[in-house]
Amino acid sequence: MNLTGNWQGFYEYGIGYDLPYFGQRVQIKASITDVDGSFTGEMEEDGSDFSVKLKATIKGFTEDSFISFVKHYPKYPVISDDYSSIIIYENKTLEIEYEGILDENFNSIYGNWYIMSESNEEIASQGIWLLTKI
Repeated sequence: MNLTGNWQGFYEYGIGYDLPYFGQRVQIKASITDVDGSFTGEMEEDGSDFSVKLKATIKGFTEDSFISFVKHYPKYPVISDDYSSIIIYENKTLEIEYEGILDENFNSIYGNWYIMSESNEEIASQGIWLLTKI
């Protein structure tokens, strides 16, 4: 399945997030260029109280029905500690790892995303995602 094209879907905040973030769904759009199973692209989120208002780059690969990519933000979004749904941006980068399945029947890709702890020894937070080709 060649991924080149435009995609739309969502990601959802999961384990590692407190309310009001836990369970919130954020609408996303991606533009992907796929060359022989390796791909690059950009991803951005529709504006909401829970979205990260930065354009991210993505880079990954597919093998059979498996997909893996890293979403790279140019700044580090941090959720405010006062539960006010405010995201602030620190001057460092953030990488989020995505893994999942290519579903040719539904022209979709989906799976789990996760952010590793600063020591890279354990998963700090995770959730689910889905993109459908448009």
